[in-house]
Amino acid sequence: MADEFLQLYEDCYDDIYRYVYCKTGNPWDTDDIVSDVFLKAFRHFDPNRRTHKAWLVTIARNTTVDYYRKSGRELPGEAPEGVTFLTVLEDLEHDLERTCLKSALSQLDTERLELISLRFFCGLKFKEMAAVLGTKQANVKTKFYRTLEQLRKKVEACLASERS
Repeated sequence: MADEFLQLYEDCYDDIYRYVYCKTGNPWDTDDIVSDVFLKAFRHFDPNRRTHKAWLVTIARNTTVDYYRKSGRELPGEAPEGVTFLTVLEDLEHDLERTCLKSALSQLDTERLELISLRFFCGLKFKEMAAVLGTKQANVKTKFYRTLEQLRKKVEACLASERS
């Protein structure tokens, strides 16, 4: 069992770290939360579970919320003034593209932002996303593609207005 869990840890650590970092926006809280996630996962590890990654993301989601509740602080990713995970976008090459994408993402509600996080930062498949969110795969897929289309239109409009 220990070898199987170690393999799971190695396979999923980066995705879980990115997901939690997108939620918290700071590496110190992220380190604490990710440690808790893998400790909880180890305690309840079942090598026969079919969707380990979705299970880990669910633990990460719940642990992040619990961490902020216990500390009495507001979860940054749910703050009304904006989305802290946008700091991850600093790697985009062009400032204008980054600015437009940040603007478009900051206009998304938390549900749609979660879809983007699960897909792009955790690399989950639609089936896994549905398991994490507790909904049907078809619903997740439809909302995700609608969200992408919404983002595309907002980014294109932003780029067009900035360039003219």
